[in-house]
Amino acid sequence: MKTIVIIGGGAGGISTANHLSYKLREKIEANDVKIVLIDPSRFHYYQPGFLEIPFGLMGQEETYREMNEVLAKGITFLQEKAIKIDLENRNVTTEKGQVKYDYLVIATGARYDYSAVPGFTEGADHFYTLEDSKTLKTKLNKFNEGTIVVGVSSMPYKCTPAPLEAAFLLHDMFKSRRLLDKVKIIYTYPMPMAFPDKGISDIALRMFDQRKIESNLDFKVKLLDTKSKELVSSNGTKIQYDLAIMTPPHRGSELIANSGFGDQFDWISVDKFSLNIIGHEDAYAIGDATNLQLSKSGSVADGEAIIVSDRIAQEIDGLSPYSLYDGSGGALMITGIGMASMISSNYTMAPMFMPESYAFYWLKLIYNKVYWNMTAKAVLTGVSK
Repeated sequence: MKTIVIIGGGAGGISTANHLSYKLREKIEANDVKIVLIDPSRFHYYQPGFLEIPFGLMGQEETYREMNEVLAKGITFLQEKAIKIDLENRNVTTEKGQVKYDYLVIATGARYDYSAVPGFTEGADHFYTLEDSKTLKTKLNKFNEGTIVVGVSSMPYKCTPAPLEAAFLLHDMFKSRRLLDKVKIIYTYPMPMAFPDKGISDIALRMFDQRKIESNLDFKVKLLDTKSKELVSSNGTKIQYDLAIMTPPHRGSELIANSGFGDQFDWISVDKFSLNIIGHEDAYAIGDATNLQLSKSGSVADGEAIIVSDRIAQEIDGLSPYSLYDGSGGALMITGIGMASMISSNYTMAPMFMPESYAFYWLKLIYNKVYWNMTAKAVLTGVSK
């Protein structure tokens, strides 16, 4: 029997498991293949929804489901924390024991390294966890006057357009409450642009001008001075704030740090096309866990999950794996209440920003609802309970 172990924690774990269960369902039924998902959480979270909770666009209960509700038939779910991976001996150590594998897929996502920016825990708010999103919603509902800074603490971070979306949503929230004359919104970014792509950055800056949102670019956050309520950059520039909504510093999983094969920030080096961990044809990494220069987003993780599940299935079927990832990814980016755009890119195409429209906004809201039965369950490839 071939054992495929998937270590979850990010968006790609569920997707990979479900795609593999479909492609190998006959071999699973014949006990020739076993798929094991290891994840410490009993819930799967729809993380894009965390941004929308503070603005009333999504309810907190809509952003998570029990793992067993979204896992396809034939998958063994171990609700355990993986502690160490031995790539040479094909072994995963969990808090409860050892799990041997023939193929490994690491989809652990990213972790938040709050200690990387002094004062972040005490001085900043964000929407990158369910609890922090709920806290931010409470604070925004009570905020009637002052300066809100929306910024990125460091690169890389999950969902590249999210800080832009937050700035636009803040503008429309306070516009609807007739408080724009009392609230100043400032956007900071650690690059000389408002977005990693200059074309999209130029569009965003024009939209800022139309909304009178200020921007402070190339602002590399050094610390948050919670006494004076100031953001301090690495070159000494300071920005006064009443509410700081900042992306937390990101780095790779603690599991990768413990296993010793990540880079200095615990990201995993993979081949950009095969997604194999460098030097290991029986092991893959996808999504936020890798060091690929791609958007850390659910669409990228899902696209990579399809390729990895194809390659493993091809090899188990006796073929030389031939499916290759082309870097495709995309996102529906909210540009305000009632408006959104679509961003898409791949290895050979720079990010493309499609004109904002009411239709894209509603497509975003619809996708929030159908995610559980379309993407999470990989229903488009025939996966079912």
